[in-house]
Amino acid sequence: MIEREFDRQARDQALRLQRFFLAQWVYGITYVVIAVTWATGAYIGSLGMALSHYGFGVATQAVFFVMFRTNFNLRFKDPSLTSPQIIVALLLQTYLLAMVGPIRGIILAAYCLILLFGVFQLSRIAYLAHAAFALACYGGLIILNQQLDIYPQTLSIALLEWFVLACFMLWLTILGSYIRELGERLQRRHSTLQQHQQSLRSMMDELQNLATTDVLTGLPNRRHFLDEAQRRMTLQRDGQTLGLALIDLDHFKRINDLYGHSAGDEVLQGFARIARANLRGEDMVARFGGEEFVLLLSNCDLSSLQHCVERIRLNLARTSFPSLPDEVYCTLSAGLCLIQPEDSLELRISQADEALYRAKAGGRNCSQTHQDAYA
Repeated sequence: MIEREFDRQARDQALRLQRFFLAQWVYGITYVVIAVTWATGAYIGSLGMALSHYGFGVATQAVFFVMFRTNFNLRFKDPSLTSPQIIVALLLQTYLLAMVGPIRGIILAAYCLILLFGVFQLSRIAYLAHAAFALACYGGLIILNQQLDIYPQTLSIALLEWFVLACFMLWLTILGSYIRELGERLQRRHSTLQQHQQSLRSMMDELQNLATTDVLTGLPNRRHFLDEAQRRMTLQRDGQTLGLALIDLDHFKRINDLYGHSAGDEVLQGFARIARANLRGEDMVARFGGEEFVLLLSNCDLSSLQHCVERIRLNLARTSFPSLPDEVYCTLSAGLCLIQPEDSLELRISQADEALYRAKAGGRNCSQTHQDAYA
């Protein structure tokens, strides 16, 4: 869980850095405009003032870059730092407009370009606030220009430019709100789709579990055992053998008839617990049908198979069940067989069944080995 959260945070930070680098293209364009206006004489300030644009731009962007690289931005409510980046860009844009009097009306459009940066991050109210701040910045520049006469311009022309800018800002706010609402709607649909996919995946896992697991004992069922046994046989190397044991609970029908099916279910569940407790992690026990179970032991010789089945038999014979009288104990009979890499699984199961039949015919509560297993 922690690792997934860390990965998600890393992806989000990478996306924020991508957006930051995308914003640097705007600064790059601004630097080119400054150089061109200076070269053509449209820049009305000194060389030092022209160079100050580069200094302020590089310094502020370096601060933002360090904040992103050190994850300091995660301390803020908006880790993208959208609002601070827009405000800094608007201030630098206003400073540039003060120095490019002859082409000020053309560069006014950069205000809108800066606000586009917050389309997916800012709410409608926040977007209006930033648009109002941009208008206030330019309004302040008009007042300053009228007071200091930085660039000769009539008040009526300046107010007309401000009005045009306000119209574009209003349109941009409406467009930005629409795009944000559309993005939120798509995000909600995406989240709903993810939830549906997760529910579908859970249902598929549950169906898969029901298809391969015996509900009563929690053990794999016959179908899953056959598939898994066949898979393990294909992975066998030369000289390796699998241990196969077909187990039948003795007189199980009598337990159901005398003490009820609930007692029989308890015995089946008890055997499943005992078998699992006496197997290695890579070994397998499955319910083969009714009161029949099957063991599959990985990389096993005949002696190990016999010892394993014997441990299970003795533990079952010593186990008392609450649903049965104190003097009633359960026993099992088993047929054993080894599986070679080139063997037929169906044939080996049939041979184990033959050995099981001999164990039951020999008095039950014992195990017999098919003679081919000695070969």
